[in-house]
Amino acid sequence: MNGGDAYRGDITRHPSSKLIFAAWQRSSAERRRIPVECRPPGAIALRCRYRHLTDPAKPYGVPAPVTAELWNQALTAETEIDNAVHAGRFAHATALCRELIDGPYDELTVTNALIGAGDVHRARGEVEEAIAQYDLALRRADACGYRFGRLRALAGLGHVALNQHSVERAREMYGEARELARSIGDPLYEANALFGSAECAERSRDVTGAIEIHQQAHALYVDVASVTGQAHAAQRIGVLYHRAGRLPIARTWLVVAAKAFGQFDDPVGTVNVLESMGDLLLHVDETDEAEARYRDAWTIAQAHGLASAEAHAVQNFGRVARARRDWSAAVVLFEKAAAAYRETGDLLGVCNALEKLAECRERLGDPSGRAQAVRDRVAAVFAIEEYRAAHREAGVQQEYRERFGPVYASALRAAVRAGAPESFVVVADGLAGRRLAGLATREVPAGVAGRLVFLQDLLVRSDERWLAQRRAPGAGGMQLPPDTPRQQRVAVMMGSLAIGDTVREPARAAVEDLLAAVYLPPADEGADLLAAVPDRCHLLQLVIDPDDPRLLHRLWRDEQGESRLDSVELSDACTRLLAVVRSDSQEHSSLRPADVTVLGELLPEGLRRALADAAVPRLLLVPAGGLWLVPWGAVPVGPRRLLAESTEYVVCPSLVIQRVLVRRGPARPVDKPSCLWRNPRMESLRLTELRADGRWTFDLPATASQISSVLAADAHTVVVLCHGRPAVGPGHYLELEPGSWLLPADLLDGTPPQRFYLFTCWGGGVPGQAMTEPVTIATLALVTGSVEVLATVGEYGDTPDGDEFAQWVLEPLSTAGTPLSRAVHLASTRLLALEGAWEWPLRDWAPLLPLGTFHD
Repeated sequence: MNGGDAYRGDITRHPSSKLIFAAWQRSSAERRRIPVECRPPGAIALRCRYRHLTDPAKPYGVPAPVTAELWNQALTAETEIDNAVHAGRFAHATALCRELIDGPYDELTVTNALIGAGDVHRARGEVEEAIAQYDLALRRADACGYRFGRLRALAGLGHVALNQHSVERAREMYGEARELARSIGDPLYEANALFGSAECAERSRDVTGAIEIHQQAHALYVDVASVTGQAHAAQRIGVLYHRAGRLPIARTWLVVAAKAFGQFDDPVGTVNVLESMGDLLLHVDETDEAEARYRDAWTIAQAHGLASAEAHAVQNFGRVARARRDWSAAVVLFEKAAAAYRETGDLLGVCNALEKLAECRERLGDPSGRAQAVRDRVAAVFAIEEYRAAHREAGVQQEYRERFGPVYASALRAAVRAGAPESFVVVADGLAGRRLAGLATREVPAGVAGRLVFLQDLLVRSDERWLAQRRAPGAGGMQLPPDTPRQQRVAVMMGSLAIGDTVREPARAAVEDLLAAVYLPPADEGADLLAAVPDRCHLLQLVIDPDDPRLLHRLWRDEQGESRLDSVELSDACTRLLAVVRSDSQEHSSLRPADVTVLGELLPEGLRRALADAAVPRLLLVPAGGLWLVPWGAVPVGPRRLLAESTEYVVCPSLVIQRVLVRRGPARPVDKPSCLWRNPRMESLRLTELRADGRWTFDLPATASQISSVLAADAHTVVVLCHGRPAVGPGHYLELEPGSWLLPADLLDGTPPQRFYLFTCWGGGVPGQAMTEPVTIATLALVTGSVEVLATVGEYGDTPDGDEFAQWVLEPLSTAGTPLSRAVHLASTRLLALEGAWEWPLRDWAPLLPLGTFHD
């Protein structure tokens, strides 16, 4: 939204112009606020000066004096800029903005001109240029206390963030804008901020909430008599009612919008309402009428150079062809639309076009077309992954994963239908997460000591470069290297803006955010990932459908290399139990083997039979998302027979990491003793018998700081028994002793032990984080140098039974060459052979998972 309605006529003769000028001059002369004896004008050039004069904030920016001549010239130019932006006369608007920026005008006028320039670039789809201008406007407005200017710049930036960066970032901007509007007392811009917040709700798939907020905005627009605002709000309300399936009321609102747009020139708004009416007509199969509306929109978009609208037009023509079942024509049009969207940097458009392109290829019935359709759906996922890789905030990466869940879901389903394991594994690996994989595959530059310093240095150096360029005299905004990819330019520029009166901290302590900097871009490497799976090994990769929590997708590859794909609907009981194992609850803590029999649904029938018959020599599990927190050893494979006693198994965060571990090789001999640390508060986990076993030689560090040093010193074997604490910020940490902690960040500085055995609550996952990859002490050790890690994916009992099982696991590991997977298998078999073993709580043994891979 650009503000109020366009003003027609000589703005210098507006009834309030002389009154506002007089108040301005008196304020300048007396260095204090002077009341303005008129109502707030609708014309934006006067409204902004009125709001600056009446802003109740203290301390406030008293305006600088200005001559009557410059006052009138500025009012005239700003009004013409506003009219030109509304009418799509962008070259004229740009020229006027440049005159004001370069001329002898006050700071408020220059700020307004920068906002106008940002509006022009935004309307033309020139995203980076728009951000740069709004950024300059923010800094100018803040420097002179022009809060209404900050408000206007935030409104423009919110729109850019919504379409090019992050819903949460946009929501943050619109939230601040709304608070500013309320504080200043401007209901029009409060409505604009509400409008933006409603669009955030739309992108979050909250249709009902979006309708409610848009209607609140529309009511405010009616109150302030803004026909422009009413038109835009009515158009969005009509679209949302259409999406909700309420076609008659949708049509009513779109007619209201069309009538309002008919009262003034607004090419962007007119194109939007024409497209929305075309969508409604297409829904009821009136294809000729829909095409006519789309063609009208296309004509306007071409006339005004609206690149995004032109891309929409090509997509809309493809949708008409699809509705007419002209699949060949639709394929051509959707191919063009995808290319056009990619050119303008419209992620959502790229994904939509590729999804529809894939559907049309499938409808053609050509086998080669169906194979290409799978590749199209994977390409849509790659578009999302490229954007996730460009962002250095974990929250934004997670937002894209959730926001575009249907795109991931359709790619997984298509790969299963087509029997395409190479496509399945790359999509599933994206859902498993690429931050840990990025860390595992990046080389640490020479001269940078430790991975944590590397990550912080990476962030600080890049942010300082941008900030230095922004501070440089005459910089004119950020000057980014010309070879920087578009999505990365946008992400960096948006991420370093001063929002909420602060600059975002470039290297926060949270490891999740640090790791976002090394998010691994996608690669079409499915065949290579499968080829890297060790011999004599079955593979099972599992992922819950991102758009349906009851649908499970699986890839099972046997030791002969034959892959099978399927999708199954989980029972209500299994879905509920998965929620329990992801929680830190009493119900989780009290689970026993008989309580988790429904977890057998996770295993393909053929694999379950083979496991029950002891026909699986080794099993590599790659569970994505919340499936990581399943106590896999306790999953049943037959009547009173569990997975842990049926085979050796290991769990790996992703196939990319598995490939890294295979290439890393087995643990190297190190002429150092093994180290053991035990939190003195552990009451039962003592390993008393094991420490007396002559086959083990344990060093016992005296202090927590000593064991912390050992954990970064490339030790061969380290055993740690302590309390694990899930926490906001660090995600997870270990209480080595009262008042001393081991944080995830500590694992990034130095080389962790080659064999790292953790007996601690939640040492391998964080409860409640069902959608995120498992960034914990254990997984960070795995990707930064450990060859095998014993992790804990839930509560581990500080009990005599837990202590006994821990010693059973560790006993065979004193022998050189015994892998952790075999030690866990032997200990589990020993336990489950005991009378009454099925009465043992799972917390006393099942949470312990061997992480890594198999080495031959």
